[in-house]
Amino acid sequence: MLRVRPIILTSNFNQTVAQLFALGLSCLENDGDWAEFDSGNGKVGVFIEVPETEGIELGFEVRDAAIFVRRTLADGTHAEEAVTSTGPGARVTAPDGFTFELAASEDLRLPKPDTDPFESSSIAAIWRTPNPAAANKVLAGIGAKFVQESPDGGALFRAKNGGFVATAKGAVTGVELEIRHQGETLTFGAESES
Repeated sequence: MLRVRPIILTSNFNQTVAQLFALGLSCLENDGDWAEFDSGNGKVGVFIEVPETEGIELGFEVRDAAIFVRRTLADGTHAEEAVTSTGPGARVTAPDGFTFELAASEDLRLPKPDTDPFESSSIAAIWRTPNPAAANKVLAGIGAKFVQESPDGGALFRAKNGGFVATAKGAVTGVELEIRHQGETLTFGAESES
């Protein structure tokens, strides 16, 4: 099991939650500091954070962290069991030191068959990096399925249990987030929160 679940770190927690509600995403949890939304094709988390540490974190869900770590290590990608921001899970470290977390989840629902990343409801994380080829290898190593290449050496991947993640050339490593729902797109990250 693998599902895309990036996390928005924001000091504007209530405003961000309202934006996700307005897009029509389903709220699974909201305790005032942490909220989780489901698009039907990927999830997104929201944590309240001070302005100095706002941003987007790449994140996923897995069913069994121990099995995930074993398989990922066998595929040549560094992974370890770890406590994530929402409980037990795993952490993956890319060759350049970039890390992301994978929270344990029992939610095994699958997205609708043949879901396209440009259709109405989906979560798409964009991992910008000076080395897209290395990032592509990491995503393949964690079990994301290749969809298509992009001209800059990046690629689009799909997670079996929902959501998309793309790699793209960037001067520095960072993560952006696109949430699509019923023809609307909301973008977060890279100074582009709107």
